[in-house]
Amino acid sequence: MPSAQNWLLLLTYEGTCYHGWQVQPNSPTIEETLEQAVKRLTGETVKVHGAGRTDSGVHALNFTANFTAKAENFKTAEKWRVALNAVLPPDIVVKYAQTVAADFHARHSAVGKRYRYLISNLPYKPPFSLNQSWWVSQDLDIDLMCEAADLLVGKHDFSAFRAASCSSPSSVKDLRVIEIFEVRSRHSTLQIEMEANSFLQHMVRIIAGTLVEVGRGYKSVKDVAKALEGGLRKQAGITAPPQGLYSLSVIYPEGMIEWPLEVLDN
Repeated sequence: MPSAQNWLLLLTYEGTCYHGWQVQPNSPTIEETLEQAVKRLTGETVKVHGAGRTDSGVHALNFTANFTAKAENFKTAEKWRVALNAVLPPDIVVKYAQTVAADFHARHSAVGKRYRYLISNLPYKPPFSLNQSWWVSQDLDIDLMCEAADLLVGKHDFSAFRAASCSSPSSVKDLRVIEIFEVRSRHSTLQIEMEANSFLQHMVRIIAGTLVEVGRGYKSVKDVAKALEGGLRKQAGITAPPQGLYSLSVIYPEGMIEWPLEVLDN
C-alpha cells in the first residue's frame, strides 16, 4: 500500500458562483468542488482543509488548501496541478502544488492573513466590475478614511466588527496593517488592504463598510473610535458586499512555505 502524502495547493478562484468555501447542503462551494475533483481523479474520499472560510461571492488570489491522499498515480506536485485543473471548473484554478509535512494544516499552521477589498468609486455603474468590486457612487474623503483606519491598527477587541453569527472564541485580534490605495484598474479605483494574525467573521467587510461610511460623511472618525471602545455591532458601519473581497495571501512562519514569485498575484 502506498503511503499517504500531504499536498498543499495554491489556489485562485472567482467566487461569484459559490456559496463560500465550506461545504453546505444543496449549494456549490469551493471545498466540495475540490474534494469531488480529487475523488474523480483517484477514487479517494479526502478532506480538503482551506486557509479560511471565505463567504459566498468572495474571491481569492493566493489561497492555500491542503489534503492527504495515497494516490499512487499522482506522485509529483506538477501531476496534481495539471490533473486537477483538467477536471475543475474554469473559475477555480490550482496555480501551484507542493508536498508538506504530515502535520501541516493550511489554516492552523498560518500566522497571518492578508485581504484586499476593491471599491469602484465612480459616478456611473461599471458594467465589468459588478461581481468584482463594490460600486460606491458618492465622493469619498480618502484622508478621513485613512485617519479612521489608523485608529483600528493594533491589538484590539474587535467585537463591534464581527458578525452576530461569529463563533470565534476571542474577539481580540492583532490588526497589523490597514492600507488604502487609490489605484485605477479595470475593476476598481480604490483598494483597502488589511493584514492580521486572524480575522473574525465579516471583520474585513465590516471595517471596509465602516471606512466607506466615514468617507461618505455618514460617520465620523470619533464614531469609529467609539465603536472600537464600545464593542457593539450597531456602533460600527455597514457590512460591505462580498464581491469586493479577495483573499490576497496566507502567511506562514518564515521558512515553512515558499512559492515561486511568478505564480503569486499581487
